[in-house]
Amino acid sequence: MANLEIREEPLSGVQGAAILRLQGVLDQPTLGEFLSRLDAAREAGNVKLLLDMEGVSYANSTALGALVTQADAFRNAGGELVLFSPQPKVELVLDMLGLGALFEILPSADEACAYLKAGGAATAAPTRAPSPEPSPRTTSASAGAFPVRAECIGCGIALEFDQAGHYRCPRCSAVYGVGETGEVSGSTPRNGLPIEVTLTCDPQCLGAFRQFVGSLPAWEGFSNGERQGLERAIGEICDVIRTRAYGGDPSATFQVLLLCRERELALRVADHGQPLDATAFPTAAAYMTDFEHRPHPTRGNLLKMAKRPD
Repeated sequence: MANLEIREEPLSGVQGAAILRLQGVLDQPTLGEFLSRLDAAREAGNVKLLLDMEGVSYANSTALGALVTQADAFRNAGGELVLFSPQPKVELVLDMLGLGALFEILPSADEACAYLKAGGAATAAPTRAPSPEPSPRTTSASAGAFPVRAECIGCGIALEFDQAGHYRCPRCSAVYGVGETGEVSGSTPRNGLPIEVTLTCDPQCLGAFRQFVGSLPAWEGFSNGERQGLERAIGEICDVIRTRAYGGDPSATFQVLLLCRERELALRVADHGQPLDATAFPTAAAYMTDFEHRPHPTRGNLLKMAKRPD
């Protein structure tokens, strides 16, 4: 049975600050206890809270998504919620959910402590949207003098708009238009929920996953040729991780997080094998609309990519 151990420690040198050290699994069975401990820390006056994620071996999107409301609660109490040292598989989920736009996620305990001791800089602002207009599927929100605050119509988090313009929610990508007098209109994106998969490096398993990913964007405007190209790119990624990162070990595992957005398939991949570089994935780098590779600071590879129809 999955469990989560939680230990609270004071953080010297910062008033109202503490470290919450987590060890185990953060998912639906352990979520209630975790959220209760966050509430208790805040109510006890520790409104500046560091979450040590190094010992969290697995965290699902539901549990991490619950941190959005907690981040708002700590901010409203005059403090901040900061995460540090997430494992690659957890960092993958944080990245896909866009949670780095809502609170600080730092690589080490020293950097997290230094951040709080320097005063922090928590904000909950939406990001500027690249599209010039929100979708026609629009509903109205409240109007008022800047800054204007509104609840996201897509995921419910609190947003703050400091000036007129076009924005996207950092969590669910709902699109907003804000007028010069503070009126806010928004529309929800047609996004699916993230799909989390842990794959073994068995060739049959990887072959089935390649076909699965190739079938996902069938309803999103991708041609048959584009879907076949996507299968080849995913096949290369799986094969390179199996043969080069893990030396052909069929029992090795890696994590994938993927999301079908409107006319876009986004993927994140994390392994714990030998560090590689972007040249190890020539087919994927050439085919994907966006492709980024970076070695993990400790061991392994992190891939971030997206494909949109041509």
